[in-house]
Amino acid sequence: MGTYNTNVGSGAASDCAFCPTGKINPDTTGASSVSACQDCAAGQGASSDSTSCESCTAGTYGPATGLGCFQCGRGKYSEAVGATAETQCQQCPEGKSSPIGVPSHCETCTAGTYAPGEGYASCSTCNPGTSCGEGATEMDTCQAGSASGAGSASCGVCLAGSYSNSDGSSECITCQAGKYCGEGATEMLTCPKGKYSNFGASSCTKCGPSTIAPETSTMACSACDSYQVASDERTECVCQQGYYVGEDANKALPVPDGVSPNTAGMTIETLDILPGFWRTSNGSTEVLSCLNEEHCKGGNNTADLCSEGYTGPLCAVCASGFAATGNGELLVCNECTGASIFTVLGVLAVVFVLITAILIIFLKGTSERIPPPFKTRSSSVSEKYENFSSRLSKIEPIVKIITAYFQVAGGLSFVYGLKFPKFFSTVTNWVGGIFSLNFIAFMPLGCSAPVNHYTSLLVYTGLPILLGIVLIASSKLASKPELRNKIFEVFLTMTFILLPSVSVKIFSTFACKDFDDGKSFLKVDYSIACDEGPEYWFYWTYAMAMIAVYPVGIPLMYFILVYRKRDLLECEQGQLEESMSDNAALKEALKIRAKNEEENETLKSLRFLYGAYEPKYWWFEIFETLRKLALTGFLVFLAPGTAAQIAISMLMGLATLRVQSGTKPYIEAVNDKFAEVAMWQLFLTMFAALCLKVNLDDESLQDQGYFDMTLTLIQFLPLILVLLQDVLTIQDQGNDAKDEAISLSQDAVEVGVRGARAITESVDTAIATFKTGAVLGGGSEIEMKSKTNKDQVRGENPAVQLNSKNNEGGGLLGEGQKKTGDDYNI
Repeated sequence: MGTYNTNVGSGAASDCAFCPTGKINPDTTGASSVSACQDCAAGQGASSDSTSCESCTAGTYGPATGLGCFQCGRGKYSEAVGATAETQCQQCPEGKSSPIGVPSHCETCTAGTYAPGEGYASCSTCNPGTSCGEGATEMDTCQAGSASGAGSASCGVCLAGSYSNSDGSSECITCQAGKYCGEGATEMLTCPKGKYSNFGASSCTKCGPSTIAPETSTMACSACDSYQVASDERTECVCQQGYYVGEDANKALPVPDGVSPNTAGMTIETLDILPGFWRTSNGSTEVLSCLNEEHCKGGNNTADLCSEGYTGPLCAVCASGFAATGNGELLVCNECTGASIFTVLGVLAVVFVLITAILIIFLKGTSERIPPPFKTRSSSVSEKYENFSSRLSKIEPIVKIITAYFQVAGGLSFVYGLKFPKFFSTVTNWVGGIFSLNFIAFMPLGCSAPVNHYTSLLVYTGLPILLGIVLIASSKLASKPELRNKIFEVFLTMTFILLPSVSVKIFSTFACKDFDDGKSFLKVDYSIACDEGPEYWFYWTYAMAMIAVYPVGIPLMYFILVYRKRDLLECEQGQLEESMSDNAALKEALKIRAKNEEENETLKSLRFLYGAYEPKYWWFEIFETLRKLALTGFLVFLAPGTAAQIAISMLMGLATLRVQSGTKPYIEAVNDKFAEVAMWQLFLTMFAALCLKVNLDDESLQDQGYFDMTLTLIQFLPLILVLLQDVLTIQDQGNDAKDEAISLSQDAVEVGVRGARAITESVDTAIATFKTGAVLGGGSEIEMKSKTNKDQVRGENPAVQLNSKNNEGGGLLGEGQKKTGDDYNI
């Protein structure tokens, strides 16, 4: 069935042919022609071997009878069964396609493909740089920062290290070296200075130690030179710790003293100044030590190196609203308040009381003689005063030695331009100020009125001149010689005390410190510029004139006063020493000088200048005055601020020490020892200053503290030991004197009896002589016999005779020992 055979007589099955498509042969056998095949109806079809027609399946149609079923065209589909017309085939919608062989339905476009319209037989592949989701009807363009290849379902975000800078990119571009790209980057970002990157970097990497990236977009860091390190930002090579870049940017220089050695990357403009140091400007390489380290706070801001209340060169000037007390390294700037005024008034009151008390002590002995009715009542007071005056005269040489020492030692810091250890400086400056009556420096006068070196120069030089005129005028107007002498002695004492401090003040007007910015300031007052303006030259001229009055005039006055009286002062001690022992000659010369004083009131008024010295050394006070001036004021001009200046002062100290030890000019041996000890102390202090100047004190803080304490002990311990020895000696001599007094009291009774007898005999002899009429000869005989009898009386008791000689000497030798240590109270 379903076949036919046109070959007559053929019985082979292979000779049978199938009916055409759309036709069937329902007969089972024997069909001999194609006409035996019957047409299927429209909408039906049959396969060639079918014996029955079947309805066209979905996706096919049968347009007419006997034609069979036809598939819907490309891009079309039909879900109907037995469709009879092609119109029953529909076009596939957008996003779908109907490929050949599957006409029964449309397939949705897979991801990466799309169908932009109806009737598509197949979906188109998306182009590169676009994406298509499932059932896409169009391609979606990839945005910048993403990319896709052909047929991509979605755009891929560019991975870190790549970028796409436009829409529709088919691929992401790898970042160049020196750039970096984050995820989804639309452009390359530049690596900043101090960082670098390789190709395809997602971020920049900071340069390693000692390497830098001085420019942006750096692909590799550059290494610094051996003396350099990289800055924290790694943008430049900077000097390592302990070095800085000067004017030559390619050269590293070691930092000067006073600059932090622990700060890297310094230039000349950014030097990190340590506390206690100062410099003129941010271009200066001269870093200077401040007079007081607490005044300088340091830092790298040159305009703000000083602590609060301080300003100016070396931070040694008080700022506005602050007033100075002290000077040099002891300068303190206190904020002006109401209490400052009371401080000034209080100090002035204390000074006034002290001066008044001193004048009372000096002038007390010049009062009128006590009327007879009141002598008994006042005798004890007078005796107490006489005892006090006697003791005061004995310690006067020691007081003068101590005063001279501290006047010199207290000024060494300024003269040398050197910072001594703080405790030592504080002690010596305060003690030196007291011995020089330098109270003004410790009062905050700046709160009351503008005060600087010029105003203090006028006060220091003008006030003593006015006081001197008053004292000399008072001396001339005094009616009693004793009062005139006392007033003149006060005048000499004043000049002795004030001369060193006033001379230093005068010489300070010429001592300037030069700075590297070309400016120069007075070392004693850094608020005053040198060589600028008429004011400076006026006071320069004034100071020159005051040199003639004080450093030159006062020693010259001393010399003239004593030189004119040298014959009365020397007392032929040198000639006496040729004929007797030195001690005996000294004793005799002192007796002669005491007699000259009684006969010459003017001579007694000069006792302050010569009283402590042997007669032949009447000039030694002038030498001592010149020594003090040489070691204070004159040194300002000798290589100031150098070790050579200190060495010169040491040589001067040794030379004067040799004069002192060679002459031993003092009457009392203990004073000679005391003076030598003071000179040795001063020499050791100078030696310590030399050690500081040449930087021999590079040691630990603890060792520096020991040095400070040792230097301070040097100032006081030897003097205290000598004083203690003197006190013990006087005490021992006092005990001996008690024993001697008991013995002498017993002898005095016997001597009194014998003396009365001798006087009676002398009277009898005189009467007898007058009776004989030998008047002229008798006068001589009376004198001779009287003298003989006195000698007999004294000869009967040698102890009394020797003691009487001591009393006649005015007590100048006192209980002390001279040179050989012999005791005159035998």
